Amino acid sequence: MENYWKLDGLELFSNAYAYLDHRSYLADNLLRQKKIRMRFAEEMKKEGSPYVLIFCKVRKADAALFEEAMELLKKKMLIVGHKDYEKACQDIAAIIGNCWLNESQRDSL
Repeated sequence: MENYWKLDGLELFSNAYAYLDHRSYLADNLLRQKKIRMRFAEEMKKEGSPYVLIFCKVRKADAALFEEAMELLKKKMLIVGHKDYEKACQDIAAIIGNCWLNESQRDSL
């Protein structure tokens, strides 16, 4: 299960990502702990959903750390009791599948 998606883009020093977080922003602490340099762009919230889709740009040098933090976020979601997180990630992947994903991610769906 993926909880983040690398988006197509032509940025020289950063990669664009989207990731699914809880409305209480559980990822923020993980990202701070790893000292990831990033900029937040947009958020999308669906009425009645406890999750938020966050768009951001991460320095290319920090991309591996960002992806590690996203793996930790999956575990944290389960630990705090968000058992529907995996299903929510799958739903988002189905929606954005061919719109914003890079080629290797589209092939893995």
